Amino acid sequence: MRLPPRRIVIALLLLLLLTAALFLGVAREGPGFHELLAALGLPIGGAPATPGERFVLFDIRLPRLCVAAFGGASLAVAGTVMQAAFRNPVASPDLVGTAAGAAFGGALAIVTGFAAVGVVATPLASLLGALLVTWLVFVLAGQYGRISVAGLLLAGVALNTLVGALTAFVVTFTYSSYAASSEVLFWLMGGLERSTWQHAWLVLGGFVLFAAAIAPRGRDLDLLTLRDDSAHSLGLDAPRARRVLLWLACGLTATTVANTGGIAFLGLVVPHLARLLVGPAHRALLPAAALAGAVLLVGSDLVCRLAPPDANLRLGVVTSLLGAPYFLFLLARHRRGAAL
Repeated sequence: MRLPPRRIVIALLLLLLLTAALFLGVAREGPGFHELLAALGLPIGGAPATPGERFVLFDIRLPRLCVAAFGGASLAVAGTVMQAAFRNPVASPDLVGTAAGAAFGGALAIVTGFAAVGVVATPLASLLGALLVTWLVFVLAGQYGRISVAGLLLAGVALNTLVGALTAFVVTFTYSSYAASSEVLFWLMGGLERSTWQHAWLVLGGFVLFAAAIAPRGRDLDLLTLRDDSAHSLGLDAPRARRVLLWLACGLTATTVANTGGIAFLGLVVPHLARLLVGPAHRALLPAAALAGAVLLVGSDLVCRLAPPDANLRLGVVTSLLGAPYFLFLLARHRRGAAL
């Protein structure tokens, strides 16, 4: 028997708090739980935390934790919105070119040297690239002031392919410089090791702004899973609602990918996992997906932190290793006749 959605959301929140505590207190080297408790003013039989330990905990690990938590929540909510808006269970945040545009903008900033201007130079260039490509997709998909699902899908596929090729072309300019090429490739594969409080505030601001606009639209998302004529008979202007919600989802994706690099599978898989836990009603599905996405990305980044330094394990690789088997499980269920 399925537990009430409220209890599942509370359980996911507690799991997130536990994962966050492990993230801050478990490390291959450096301060651990004792130092964390001491830094919080709760020393247990030990000396107070040193300034260096407090710096590691609150200026290195804590902003990285915030980027992972709010970034994971943003991608999961964006994926949930995309799947409802497109009425497609394999829709994901990168479907309309937002992630590809972010990758292109970030790679271009690194290659041109704009990244050296400041800590947030690459994220800002990435954000501009994401917004530009998303806008182009909507322009290409529009006809007589209306945007169709098929048009968005076709325009998204076309722009994803084109921008991916442009990104690969930009990367070729870095082959002569090992440092630049490794920075571009590592950034494209996702990573949070350079996260600062500036990155954390950008991701947090994007999540608060766009998720707050999505939260009251749970009924609209429920109706968008129906056919447009059915939604219209229930009082919803489906094309307009779809356009607004897709822009909000793209905003979540852009502000996250601009600060984390490429994070594969999370926005595709987490909505399915949350749907299995709380059902299809978006009033409960949205918070469940947000919390599950945060748990998954924080846990994945903890795996990256604990891996040996010479492994160079990237965050996008970990999320792919976790997400691909689960997606294959969903595919197997679908082939046996079960609904995704």
